[in-house]
Amino acid sequence: MDLGLKNKNALITGGSQGIGLAIAKALAAEGCNVAIGARGRERLDQAAAELSKFGVKVVPIVVDFMTEQGCRSFVDSAVAALGGCDILVNNVGGMVPGTLDSLTQEQWKESIDRNLMSYIHTTKFAIPHLKKSKAGRILNISGISGTMLFPGALSTTLSNAAIIGFNKLMANDLAPFNILVNNLCPGVVDVESWGPRAERMATARGKTVEEVRGAFAGMAMLNRLGKPEEMGWIAAFLVSEKNSYMTGTTVESCGGATKYI
Repeated sequence: MDLGLKNKNALITGGSQGIGLAIAKALAAEGCNVAIGARGRERLDQAAAELSKFGVKVVPIVVDFMTEQGCRSFVDSAVAALGGCDILVNNVGGMVPGTLDSLTQEQWKESIDRNLMSYIHTTKFAIPHLKKSKAGRILNISGISGTMLFPGALSTTLSNAAIIGFNKLMANDLAPFNILVNNLCPGVVDVESWGPRAERMATARGKTVEEVRGAFAGMAMLNRLGKPEEMGWIAAFLVSEKNSYMTGTTVESCGGATKYI
């Protein structure tokens, strides 16, 4: 199926690895030019080399999304290099482990600035450019801890739930400009960063890494972790012209981990 993404320009935060890179690959495979932002130059260059194989324009940008100025500079640099912005994917994020008692003010600030405020700032600076597109799209990526009880994920639960609210508000505000805004909630996905995270959880719980992985896989009806490319394919549809009537929606791709009706 031709998704109508050829020659479109997409900006992807946190696009050097994991789900962000999988989304960038899915878009590039459809002929979409991509700008990817992250803090590490080495990983960005590696990702850019992979994406360039699809024959599209690729712009790697070193940026700190934890500041408003960083978000502004990413959008400005990406738009200047690509010549416009049709698609924004807000994906940057990460867990700050801890409890209500143990999380410090600095850790809370780190978590909120990276996992929530980066979405707000980047969206704000991208909107003027998206309004110039004939088919503007915003896709926010937030984990299922924003839709279901996920013990031990205090910091990400709050930011993910806020992203879902922000998603709905922006969909309403931008509908008059035909800019569709949707949210993708992945379940536990088997990305590179999951390895160290599983090791920390295993140590804290007195279990093996295999037991931790098995427990999280068992949360899903499909009894396995998700694959990054599975998130990429869904994302590509959500930001494409084939999706012309879905906005303000949160789509869960979690293998059936959420059990509510």
